[in-house]
Amino acid sequence: MKTTTEKQHIKIPIELFLDVCKMIRTGNLNNKITGSNEATGEVLLELSFSKGNKIQNDALQNIYESVSEWNEQRYGDENPDEIALN
Repeated sequence: MKTTTEKQHIKIPIELFLDVCKMIRTGNLNNKITGSNEATGEVLLELSFSKGNKIQNDALQNIYESVSEWNEQRYGDENPDEIALN
Protein backbone atom coordinates (compact mmCIF):
# COMPACT_ATOMS: atom_id res chain seq x y z
CA MET A 1 0.00 0.00 0.00
CA LYS A 2 1.46 3.33 -1.09
CA THR A 3 1.33 6.25 1.33
CA THR A 4 0.15 9.62 0.17
CA THR A 5 2.51 12.55 0.61
CA GLU A 6 0.95 15.90 1.42
CA LYS A 7 2.42 19.40 1.65
CA GLN A 8 1.55 22.33 3.86
CA HIS A 9 2.94 25.86 3.95
CA ILE A 10 3.43 27.73 7.19
CA LYS A 11 4.94 31.09 8.19
CA ILE A 12 7.40 30.63 11.04
CA PRO A 13 8.45 33.63 13.18
CA ILE A 14 12.24 33.81 13.08
CA GLU A 15 12.31 33.66 16.90
CA LEU A 16 10.84 30.13 16.72
CA PHE A 17 12.81 28.92 13.74
CA LEU A 18 15.38 26.82 15.64
CA ASP A 19 12.69 25.24 17.81
CA VAL A 20 10.64 24.42 14.72
CA CYS A 21 13.73 22.90 13.07
CA LYS A 22 14.04 20.57 16.06
CA MET A 23 10.36 19.60 15.72
CA ILE A 24 10.88 18.96 12.01
CA ARG A 25 13.88 16.74 12.71
CA THR A 26 12.16 14.86 15.55
CA GLY A 27 9.06 14.30 13.42
CA ASN A 28 11.11 13.30 10.36
CA LEU A 29 9.31 15.86 8.20
CA ASN A 30 10.64 16.86 4.81
CA ASN A 31 10.96 20.61 4.53
CA LYS A 32 12.03 23.37 2.21
CA ILE A 33 12.37 27.09 2.81
CA THR A 34 10.28 28.74 0.10
CA GLY A 35 10.70 32.36 1.14
CA SER A 36 11.14 34.90 3.88
CA ASN A 37 9.80 38.29 4.86
CA GLU A 38 12.29 40.54 6.61
CA ALA A 39 9.62 43.13 7.46
CA THR A 40 7.59 40.65 9.52
CA GLY A 41 10.55 38.49 10.55
CA GLU A 42 9.07 35.28 9.16
CA VAL A 43 10.31 32.32 7.16
CA LEU A 44 7.92 30.50 4.81
CA LEU A 45 8.36 26.73 4.99
CA GLU A 46 6.91 23.96 2.89
CA LEU A 47 6.48 20.84 5.01
CA SER A 48 5.93 17.43 3.42
CA PHE A 49 4.54 14.49 5.35
CA SER A 50 3.01 11.07 4.82
CA LYS A 51 -0.73 11.04 5.35
CA GLY A 52 -1.58 8.86 8.34
CA ASN A 53 1.92 8.97 9.90
CA LYS A 54 1.17 9.68 13.57
CA ILE A 55 4.67 10.93 14.43
CA GLN A 56 4.68 13.39 11.53
CA ASN A 57 1.13 14.52 12.28
CA ASP A 58 2.04 15.11 15.93
CA ALA A 59 5.12 17.12 14.87
CA LEU A 60 2.97 19.25 12.53
CA GLN A 61 0.44 19.83 15.32
CA ASN A 62 3.24 20.92 17.68
CA ILE A 63 4.58 23.35 15.06
CA TYR A 64 1.15 24.90 14.44
CA GLU A 65 0.47 25.19 18.19
CA SER A 66 3.85 26.85 18.82
CA VAL A 67 3.36 29.36 16.00
CA SER A 68 -0.20 30.09 17.10
CA GLU A 69 0.87 30.60 20.72
CA TRP A 70 3.75 32.86 19.65
CA ASN A 71 1.49 34.95 17.42
CA GLU A 72 -1.09 35.27 20.22
CA GLN A 73 1.60 36.48 22.64
CA ARG A 74 3.06 38.86 20.07
CA TYR A 75 -0.09 40.26 18.44
CA GLY A 76 -2.92 39.55 20.88
CA ASP A 77 -6.28 39.31 19.13
CA GLU A 78 -5.11 41.12 16.01
CA ASN A 79 -4.45 39.15 12.84
CA PRO A 80 -0.73 39.60 12.03
CA ASP A 81 -1.51 39.38 8.29
CA GLU A 82 -3.78 42.43 8.59
CA ILE A 83 -1.45 44.68 10.61
CA ALA A 84 -0.14 47.55 8.50
CA LEU A 85 3.58 48.14 8.94
CA ASN A 86 4.21 51.86 8.94
